[in-house]
Amino acid sequence: MIKLKKLVRKDGFSLIELVVVVAVLAILSAIAIPAFGDIRRKAMITVAKQNLILIIKECNLANLETGNPTFSDINSWNTSNSFGDSRGLGFGSDGFTYDTAIDSNKPISATDSCMSIAAKSNTTTTAGNTFGSLPHFEIKYNLSTGNFEKNCIVDSSNTFNKGTCISTNPSGSQW
Repeated sequence: MIKLKKLVRKDGFSLIELVVVVAVLAILSAIAIPAFGDIRRKAMITVAKQNLILIIKECNLANLETGNPTFSDINSWNTSNSFGDSRGLGFGSDGFTYDTAIDSNKPISATDSCMSIAAKSNTTTTAGNTFGSLPHFEIKYNLSTGNFEKNCIVDSSNTFNKGTCISTNPSGSQW
């Protein structure tokens, strides 16, 4: 008589199976986590550009009403900024400081013309070099041509998303 062995059924997973699953999850998270940081920085760039467009549209409306608009004439001026002032341009922590021009370091005042506005990214210092961690953007009204110009500057090869600025385009159409 031949005896048949009974198959023993095991419950659960073996240690090897669990190690393989954990290794696959570790590889996937190593790929995905840096991509999420890039998405956040791209969103900050988009928000800064949209803020500039919002401000220049408000300023253009004020220009139609008053003829010589200043920042005090637009609603965006009445937001609180990151320094806690009661007046100024403040859009939260979007990684940008708003200024009158892309090459200016003068703080915006209520009496400045709002027909030129720049979003300059916060700076990063690496190996003694200071550069904008994101590109700098500017939108301004050119009185001589009657057009709005969009300019962009990249400080360094370390600046994130350098392709956002199309420096080969003529001044005024770089983003």
